[in-house]
Amino acid sequence: MKHVFTAMAIAVALFSGTTRAFAWGQQGHALVAEVAFHYMDETTKNNILQYLDGMSIEDAANWMDAIKSDHANDYMKPYHYLDLEKGATQMPSGDNILTVLNRTLQELDHKETLSHDEIKRRILILFHLIGDLHQPLHIAYPSDKGGNTIQLNFMSGHGTNLHATWDSEIIEYKATSLSDVLNSKKYTTEQMAAVEKIDIIGWAKQSRGYLKEAYSLKNNKADIQYVDSVYPIIKSQLLDAGIRLASVLEHYFKANT
Repeated sequence: MKHVFTAMAIAVALFSGTTRAFAWGQQGHALVAEVAFHYMDETTKNNILQYLDGMSIEDAANWMDAIKSDHANDYMKPYHYLDLEKGATQMPSGDNILTVLNRTLQELDHKETLSHDEIKRRILILFHLIGDLHQPLHIAYPSDKGGNTIQLNFMSGHGTNLHATWDSEIIEYKATSLSDVLNSKKYTTEQMAAVEKIDIIGWAKQSRGYLKEAYSLKNNKADIQYVDSVYPIIKSQLLDAGIRLASVLEHYFKANT
């Protein structure tokens, strides 16, 4: 499988030096992992669990956020997102979510050259960044740091920001369950095949396409009308992220290892 995106389907620009909040929050990332294990075949599940060495899939999905507290890992902060100005025409440079995911897949194409711990680390990257890629505000604008500087009032209860609202506020407010995500959309066999296709750029474009809805706030309030209008998108993106994580892991780990 060819993963290098030398001719990208979208024109992008990378802007460094911004600060980012966690994506999806712990619950959202856990849901992505749970969806993946719902769709994954048993052989792949067992192989992945062997590499995780007793780590739960929920912890695996949140590992890249958990290690942020150690400043030795600060070099990984740009891995979680890609800043794209509207109408950007430059190709990305440096480490960002697209380049890191692409590099990880390339390395797993030759996983026979990797140690157990090296493969485990790449699995942890996939668990987390495939989730991050499906949070639209991780493929957003540098001017507001992916919605982090847009302050708003959530359900007339407390102050937060747009990024955090999508990461966790809405998911928690709706008490989102695995069943809610799994039932958020039904795919035909043909549609499922299209969703499962490994296409990092296509996944990024899909997330980017929801920014209009994400920014459709009125008077800097995330009221019930806003929450109800974007909640189906959030559930659908969590579902697609989980299905695609399962697809990637099956591609590399379905065979006995």
